[in-house]
Amino acid sequence: MKFKNIFIALCAVGLSAARLFAQAGSAVAPAFQSAVSDITSIAQVSGTLIGGLVGLIGLGRTAWKLVNGDSDVMNSLIMAIIGIFLGAMANTFL
Repeated sequence: MKFKNIFIALCAVGLSAARLFAQAGSAVAPAFQSAVSDITSIAQVSGTLIGGLVGLIGLGRTAWKLVNGDSDVMNSLIMAIIGIFLGAMANTFL
């Protein structure tokens, strides 16, 4: 009889704790969703900015190499195109 009472008391405490955890999770869920949305927006803007800067630097290097007659202009041009492409991809897909 003693074990039955202890078991019933533990079940009641467990159900109460489960109910409290469920209520706490539902109250916090919108805040987490908002945080995930903010982080996604920050990642999108950062990826676009970094890709654009890499592309801009690559175009500047390409122009400088063309003016000075360097032979590896295509490497800089390809880096610029890839940087701009990755920036556009970050803006589109994140």
